[in-house]
Amino acid sequence: MLRKSLTALAVAPLLTLAACGGSGSGKSGTGADGVAMGPGVTDDEISVTVISDFSGPIAQGGIAGSLGVEAKIDQVNREEGGVCGRKVVVDKRDTKYDPQITTQQYRAAAPKNLMVAQFVGTAGLNAVRTSIERDDMPTLSASINTQTLDLPNVYVAMPPFEVELINGLVWAAEKAGAAASKTVKVGFVTSADETGKVYLGALNHAAKATPGVQVVAEPTYTNADKDFTAQINSLKSAGAEIVMLGVTPAQTAGIIGQSAQFGYKPTFVSSSGAWSSSLGKPLKGLLDNYYVSGGYGTLNDDNAGIRALTKAREAYAPDAKPDNFEVGGWINGTVVVEALRKACEAKTLTREGVKKAMVGLKVSFDDILPPIDLGDGNSIVSYQSRINKIGKDGVQEPVATFFESPAAKSWGTSRGN
Repeated sequence: MLRKSLTALAVAPLLTLAACGGSGSGKSGTGADGVAMGPGVTDDEISVTVISDFSGPIAQGGIAGSLGVEAKIDQVNREEGGVCGRKVVVDKRDTKYDPQITTQQYRAAAPKNLMVAQFVGTAGLNAVRTSIERDDMPTLSASINTQTLDLPNVYVAMPPFEVELINGLVWAAEKAGAAASKTVKVGFVTSADETGKVYLGALNHAAKATPGVQVVAEPTYTNADKDFTAQINSLKSAGAEIVMLGVTPAQTAGIIGQSAQFGYKPTFVSSSGAWSSSLGKPLKGLLDNYYVSGGYGTLNDDNAGIRALTKAREAYAPDAKPDNFEVGGWINGTVVVEALRKACEAKTLTREGVKKAMVGLKVSFDDILPPIDLGDGNSIVSYQSRINKIGKDGVQEPVATFFESPAAKSWGTSRGN
């Protein structure tokens, strides 16, 4: 079912006008080139917004992710004059990772922009999900989990965190020699909310599908937690040899740092969203047993995609400190550009036109990750991830090639993908 492609067509015009920002999906005119123009589009510009945390608890990742989007769009503007004869402009909105502020920023951005090029924060997305649906707002998410994937008009162009965690657990268990004849004890750390429950479901699916894996502890945390003594004691006393981290960088820092203080040294494996290169310095010397399962490449890769990203970033922001969240932003920026090109070919730079362009959109990223097809907008685009270690300056380095575990695929199939 194409749940995302035409969700707002049945909404009465009056309801659309009542949406946050009041922008809806209606045309704002027709350009001199005969292209229908929606909100944020003129004969000279296409305005897209990035709604992210630029000064709150995950600002490091928010800034780096936005930089990836901005560098891609700057590259297209400089080298190709933009898209459809129009420069693409990025309207940045700071949410401070607060759902209430996110709502305010979305309302301010909606009338002025054609689409959301990158949205950071699952809680924030949930806060404005109704507005995104009513405004017919095409939205690329940097919160790559399946809760986000299921939201109307929201698209995830990378393997979700659940896939990364499943593949990471399978890899770590095999590395530890787990088998029907050898038990390996595993613990999970996730948030005490709906997102954490989804991660736990995925991890328990992987544990059941992997011979020799015994789940011995599942401590949770809240975003207010600064001390992880209780969680670490739970894992340590249960004898967890592998600890899967379905967390953000703030919890990664606390858990790894405090575990070292307590002399607890399991193998830690996280999703890509749990690591920021800014942690490299404060955690230096404590990362020998820490791995990241990432659904896309790293800045240390030697391929055409990463070389293009690096060149674009150095041209756009030469003083910026490299961070792997840039890669996710570059991926979303690339999808935005390809969707705008496809919509332009159809002569409709409207929100409805962009959403139609997203359906079945095929994008190649020059080996940053395998090529994707957005399909109906509700399906997982890939089940592959790769295991990385932390290298110089906190930047990830691959220790294995991209792979797809049967556990990840069976989990996705069980949820209808």
